[in-house]
Amino acid sequence: MNKASTPVIRRPGEQGASVVLLTFLLTFLLIPVVGLGIDGSVIFWVKARLSAAVDSAALATAKNFDATAGQSYFTANFPTGFLGASLAPGYPAVTLTETSTNVWQGTVQASVIVPLYFMRILHYQTATVGDTGQATRRDANIMMVLDRSNSMNTAPEPPNNQTACQAMVSAAQQFLTVFVPGHDEVGLITFQTGANLDFSPTTSFNQPTGSNLSETLSTLACAGDTSSAQGLSMAYQGVGSPAAGGIQQMRAARPNALNVILFFTDGEPNGVNATYPIKTLADQSDQRYESTNTSTLTSYGASGCNSTDVLSGIFADGSAETATSNANLNPTGFTVAVLSAAGVSITSTANPTVISGASGCAFNNSNWQYSAYGRQDVAYIPTTDNYGNSTLGSEFGTLDLFPAYPSAQCASAAACPYGGQIRPDMPRTARYVSFNAADSIAHKIRNDTTDNGTLIYTIGLQGNETMAINQNFMERLANDTRADDYDSTKPTGMFFLATDLSGLQDAFLQVASQILHLTQ
Repeated sequence: MNKASTPVIRRPGEQGASVVLLTFLLTFLLIPVVGLGIDGSVIFWVKARLSAAVDSAALATAKNFDATAGQSYFTANFPTGFLGASLAPGYPAVTLTETSTNVWQGTVQASVIVPLYFMRILHYQTATVGDTGQATRRDANIMMVLDRSNSMNTAPEPPNNQTACQAMVSAAQQFLTVFVPGHDEVGLITFQTGANLDFSPTTSFNQPTGSNLSETLSTLACAGDTSSAQGLSMAYQGVGSPAAGGIQQMRAARPNALNVILFFTDGEPNGVNATYPIKTLADQSDQRYESTNTSTLTSYGASGCNSTDVLSGIFADGSAETATSNANLNPTGFTVAVLSAAGVSITSTANPTVISGASGCAFNNSNWQYSAYGRQDVAYIPTTDNYGNSTLGSEFGTLDLFPAYPSAQCASAAACPYGGQIRPDMPRTARYVSFNAADSIAHKIRNDTTDNGTLIYTIGLQGNETMAINQNFMERLANDTRADDYDSTKPTGMFFLATDLSGLQDAFLQVASQILHLTQ
């Protein structure tokens, strides 16, 4: 038997109650939830954009030491009316302050009013969100050390129709524009046969007249050899007595600044600045290669130099090196002496050509015709240069030494008066000691951790020299992580290679970017 269905009985008022309940749910639950989701999304995007704006503005304020720059960056990153939002009165608030440790801090605070749409049903018209961005910036002490040797006088190349020398100057001038006068201190050392303090470090490096580093750069002329160690030593230790113009003096005056040496070269070091003993002994067993017929050994008598003189300056590899690796450097060929009692310096426009105070010497000026005779006057190459850097080492090649007793060439100590000393008549050794001295000063710089130590950044220009850039040497100078002697406990710099002139400006700007990053 089929059961009868049970009827649904609706009492009066129940249908009305359902409508009221639904209205209640829509008004007080569903619409607010949907509205909160939509308005919340708007608030979220405004907040994200605001955070990015205050952060970039704080960074710009600290980087440029300029609150106006911070205002501009904020406006660029948070445009007026973004999603209908408006700045609260008095914002953004941009401040630049100096801390007790001489670190500059840029602070940007902002508050914006965000209009609400769906939440107005609940009588919420707007919401206010705020954020704060902070960034710090240290001052920088920077010594530029630029190579202006003869190899930089290349034929003009596109795209700017510049020689390598001119391209270096342009890149260095562009590098300067990144830094802030009044805060960052910049100086210039250039090196070729000698080295010169062309521009004493100052925070006023962009003065319209009288003290303008960019103008000084434009006067540089390229000529001579490559005395890398002397350039680095002067940049570190300073010049004169008392010393001035080096990183050591800069960091003592501004101990919380970031200390940087920027080293640029287009080739290998080939000259070392030292004080050379005069060859005073006439023993005929002192066999060395002739000055002009450089592949023939001969015995020279005592030098004709005045024995009271001091021969100080550059002794260099003067041969026409064509090898592609250090292992094949020329064992014989020209070495050149540019020496005097007063040492050798350069001006901003010239290579030293006249040697004075060395009367009676076989050489009398730095012209190739005469400077090659220096091996007759110099007894040997000393084991340290004029800056205390070691010329010894085997990382770049084995040094050629005079035979020492006892040996097949030396029956007695008297027969070999300079036995075991570094030969001045073999160009590869002149180049090796130049490498060693530069490597020595780089290690000395990185091992000095006073006032936060000193970073070295190196830039190499490929293609000017027949000898390719020795990348490991450049990495060693910088304590680059790729160097074969990298020391993670010491300041870590970086080596940048420009494969042609068009990449030179980018290499300089990459160094500038690294410096600015580390000052933050």
